Amino acid sequence: DLMIENGARPAQRGEFTMRAFLNGRMDLSQAEAVADLIASDSASSHRVAMQQMRGGFSNKIKELRDKLVHFASMIELELDFGEEDVEFADRDDLKQLIEELKDIIGRLIYSFKLGNVIKNGVSTVIAGRPNAGKSTLLNRLLQEERAIVSDIPGTTRDTIEETLNIGGILFRLVDTAGIRDASDAIEKIGVEKTMQQISRSALVIYMFDVVEMEQETLQQDIERLQAGDIPLILVGNKVDLLDGDPSKKFNIDKPIVFISSKEDQNIEHLETALIQAAAGGKLNEDQTIVTNARHYESLLQTQNSLNDVLNGLANNITGDFLALDIRRSLHSLGEITGEITTEDLLDNIFSKFCIGK
Repeated sequence: DLMIENGARPAQRGEFTMRAFLNGRMDLSQAEAVADLIASDSASSHRVAMQQMRGGFSNKIKELRDKLVHFASMIELELDFGEEDVEFADRDDLKQLIEELKDIIGRLIYSFKLGNVIKNGVSTVIAGRPNAGKSTLLNRLLQEERAIVSDIPGTTRDTIEETLNIGGILFRLVDTAGIRDASDAIEKIGVEKTMQQISRSALVIYMFDVVEMEQETLQQDIERLQAGDIPLILVGNKVDLLDGDPSKKFNIDKPIVFISSKEDQNIEHLETALIQAAAGGKLNEDQTIVTNARHYESLLQTQNSLNDVLNGLANNITGDFLALDIRRSLHSLGEITGEITTEDLLDNIFSKFCIGK
């Protein structure tokens, strides 16, 4: 209060980071990484944010832009000598460069799937028929009695949501009501919520009782759940109650993880399957990983512009049209680092910072 009385004022959202950007101490992607670092809630998201804040992603984009700028300047120079019909930019070299850049940008675009998982976590629904052991599984994964467990089918009426960190990946687990023709109005609403949650999820754990489940019913449930094209992990529960090998009972053309939630059998196999489904089994935060949706969109636009350059080369279009497509590519890349930006974009980015960060 004393400082404010003497002319000082509180910092605005992200003001220190914005000043660092405006004064050239960091580029825009590094500034956004500061916000990601503040908001990180897992070791993986923290490490990726640190890597980007140190300039890992920025250096990759700068390298791509520098290569394009050279050819853009050569083609622009050709336009000044249009009447002499000369070429300063070798078209074969340009084609090779564009294909190389497309390959690098393609890998960055592909990395966004993993980056989004690291940054935002994976919305994971635990679904199945009543009394399959879904709530028991949630409790085992969380290592606490979070959900009510009962032998009475239909105990879970509403969804229960919790977060769980497995191998550096944040999973947003949702325990749901059992899928069946509900016997009362409240349970029917719960089943409807289950199907809504499944349609919005990124991953579904379908759990079934290996003792009670029949092959035909299991196949019908799988077909019903796969209609939305959402990754599905099949989990056969209660193997401690089944005599013999459970894999011989079910002839399904999909891998099944057999566990016992109650006895803590093979829970680690399920955790491995979750990491595999979410991150492809590979979680190397040292590689350049795209985690920002704005960067992802700019990379898609760059890829489209580079495709136009290749099409132009194939059709022998004139240098002025080639230059236009290359400038569009440079513009999209420049939007990532902030070399090309607008006041509205900056306001939108820095408004998401915490007060005084």
